[in-house]
Amino acid sequence: MPDDDEFIDDRPPSKSQRKRDMHAQFDLGKVLVDLPTSQLKKLELDESLYDAIDTCKNIRQHGARKRQHKLISKLLSDADTVAINTAVDNFKAPQREAVAELHAIEDWRDRLIDEDDIALTEFISDFPTADRQQLRQILRNVKQTKSPDRSKRAKRELFQFIRDLVETKAN
Repeated sequence: MPDDDEFIDDRPPSKSQRKRDMHAQFDLGKVLVDLPTSQLKKLELDESLYDAIDTCKNIRQHGARKRQHKLISKLLSDADTVAINTAVDNFKAPQREAVAELHAIEDWRDRLIDEDDIALTEFISDFPTADRQQLRQILRNVKQTKSPDRSKRAKRELFQFIRDLVETKAN
């Protein structure tokens, strides 16, 4: 008796799956239009696709731009979208890492302000080269200032102090 799995592979993709694929191509086309020309040239794209993307960058009217995006999506159906997606992800990886690093620094800043000694002890154990006296003074300035302007300045100083430590630890 044949398995049901054998018959599933023979069927064409469902209408919902085709729509998801079409929307993914449309979104990929938008991402390609937003890429800088230098990165776009590194991708192995058909000349017609590259020309369509280049044309779309110069279009300002909403309706015309949307039609051009649809054309790009149609041209992407013939291209290797997996390879293009991988290349685009590689372009954006350093940016994602930088954003993650900034979020980690912000988390440390917020923890040091909110959790007092527990976070301070943990921070010093993670960053043993930190100047403890300067860190405690910056934290004292953050907590004692009542003026919003001075508070922002003190928090910014704490952020910069943590960022410098993270950068020196990374190197």
